[in-house]
Amino acid sequence: MKKYGDKRDIERRRKHVSKLQDGREWREERGLPAADAIWPTCLIIAPSTVVHNWEREFQVWGYFEVGLYTNTPSQRESVLTDFKMGRLDVVLTSFDLARRDISRLDDLAWSCIIVDEAHRVKNPRSKITEAYNRFTCQRRFGLTGTAIQNSYAEMWTILDWTNPGRLGTGKQWKGYVTKPLTMGQSAGATEEERAKALIVARTLKDKLLPLFFKRRTKDIIKDQLPTKTDEVVFCPLTPTQITVYKRILEMEPVRNMIHKDELCDCGSRKQRKECCHAIEKGDVLKYMSILIKISNHLALILPAPNDTAEQTVRHRELSEAAFSMECIPKYGTAMLQPQFCGKWVVLNTLLTEWRKDHSNKVLIFTKSVKLLDMLEFHLKSNSYGFLTLDGSTKQADRMPMIDRFHRDSDIFIFLISTLAGGTGLNLTGANKVVIFDPNWNPAHDLQAMDRAYRFGQTRDVSVYRLLGAGSIEELIYARQLYKQQQMAIGYQASIQTRYFQGVQGDTHRHGELFGIKNIFKLHETNLATKMAIERASIVELDWALAHLGAGKVKKQKPSAEKWVYEADTRGSKEEADLQGLSALLFDDDPPQVAEEDEIQKTLNFVGVKYSHRNDDVLLPSLIEEERARNALKKKRQEKEARRAQKSDNVDTATQPKVPAPDWPPHRKHHSMPPSPKSKLASRQIALVELGMINNPTDLPGFAQTFARKSREEQSDILSRLDNYAKHHLV
Repeated sequence: MKKYGDKRDIERRRKHVSKLQDGREWREERGLPAADAIWPTCLIIAPSTVVHNWEREFQVWGYFEVGLYTNTPSQRESVLTDFKMGRLDVVLTSFDLARRDISRLDDLAWSCIIVDEAHRVKNPRSKITEAYNRFTCQRRFGLTGTAIQNSYAEMWTILDWTNPGRLGTGKQWKGYVTKPLTMGQSAGATEEERAKALIVARTLKDKLLPLFFKRRTKDIIKDQLPTKTDEVVFCPLTPTQITVYKRILEMEPVRNMIHKDELCDCGSRKQRKECCHAIEKGDVLKYMSILIKISNHLALILPAPNDTAEQTVRHRELSEAAFSMECIPKYGTAMLQPQFCGKWVVLNTLLTEWRKDHSNKVLIFTKSVKLLDMLEFHLKSNSYGFLTLDGSTKQADRMPMIDRFHRDSDIFIFLISTLAGGTGLNLTGANKVVIFDPNWNPAHDLQAMDRAYRFGQTRDVSVYRLLGAGSIEELIYARQLYKQQQMAIGYQASIQTRYFQGVQGDTHRHGELFGIKNIFKLHETNLATKMAIERASIVELDWALAHLGAGKVKKQKPSAEKWVYEADTRGSKEEADLQGLSALLFDDDPPQVAEEDEIQKTLNFVGVKYSHRNDDVLLPSLIEEERARNALKKKRQEKEARRAQKSDNVDTATQPKVPAPDWPPHRKHHSMPPSPKSKLASRQIALVELGMINNPTDLPGFAQTFARKSREEQSDILSRLDNYAKHHLV
């Protein structure tokens, strides 16, 4: 904004306007130049929770003339007047106000428009997106950590807002980007689909996004940040929770939804949903919400003192069905009863352990207002010092509350509503984070974690996500994992392990992730996520045993790293522009696995059978890289064969057919190389004989360990297996 960066900038615009008002044009016509005639102007739209943060940062970093378009109508009118007269550099406003007052803001003299948390415009049909597309200013910037939240289509909507019309239509994006990437992400993807997805991802990352998308991660300041561990804890449901969960799944409306597409039992040959078992509008969300509540705390389905009359009736009917003929517990007494919440014992374990060090400070996030109240009651009962921030907390009270959390050593815990305080806040005084209940959208949980793990943090940050094992919450996490893999693929063209069969948006390939039948299911005796991860690891191991070569690994020269594109660039002129793009780089260093600490031992003691580091699950897969390399090589060979066949126009009718000589010539002492099937079988036997695995239960762990090793270490293991097979197996 052409600032000097010193006191000459103080009220620069106001002084300039005051001089203009002494001139003839103002005196005779009350006319002034446009607000951006001399110096640039800016409109910043941000969540209401962080508008004041923006104002504070402008005060810290320079002498900016800033107007807050957030208060009463008369105050907002005054801000608009000041801007139109040229007295303001920047106007700050909230999402809802910008949408409601778009007719007053859309054609003003903005030099640029900045939208903070731009994923709010991800839906092209939302009122906010439609309103913001009315701005006449074409110099637009969107700030977000999550351009991909639920699907690749959301990225197009955001980029189309910042660069109107530059990326084609939404339909074109779906065909060229969304469909190939989602199909290739499935564990059931064909080699052709895998190869195509990789090429699309690399093209997106290297050719398209650099023109419209500047991505910055914490890697650029990782030397200035401590470490963060993100532990996902699968908390067992209590027997009472399991019983109630099953009763809900057996309710008639839920059964109708599960079997909606089956033929009706009346013999009409119609689907159940079209005949005798109609589904009520809103039942899916209604019963999903009920199952989520049961997964967290049974008191959430009981009538509560603050319920409205309608809520009281609804909760009374639900509790009667859930507890059947048993005595329905009272809300007040149920809140602290451990048999109603499997997560309480885990949370108590964590807080008790952390309280031993009085320098620890904890953030606890939940998206449920009632859970927030229960947590308050729970913390009071245990005499923990805490503060609470939710949607009812006034904007003016938030910054003082944050300052108190950082300063006051007696405040141990900050209870926060995920939606009200999950973005924009700087809470680096905390070094422990608990996500009590996961959100459908991984961005909300990731943003919540980053309240503590951000620039300015000086201590290691431990994050614990608590999931109801086997419940709908585990499905929520699996969907989060799927979406985080989408982000890694869309942003980095990362080659991820394919854990899930499901394909987003494909009604014929729901797999274990999508569709109503997966939503209304209880995995009582097994952990679906654990099984999916282990299954995918074993599939990768089997492929590696069958196809990877052993021996010394050749280091590839930089010029040879175009393997991702060779299959297509040699195929046709249309795809020739893919040449020259750099190949994907991988970190071959195996992850450092910390020894089991006291908290992990304690969690195991209180019944937690499984947990894992989220970042470990999202590491790029070296085995999938090799598989992709093989698929692309095969694709290139097939194209070359077709091209050679097409160019062979020799008239076989006039020229006798001469059989092609075998080359290289076959010698009696030459042996055929082992087939992938035989190589897999011999290496599997060698694994057992060498003691690398002692029984079938060892296989998943070995597979995951093998996948995390460097290519050189993998090759060394394969060499040992081959050497054993050569000398001991016939």
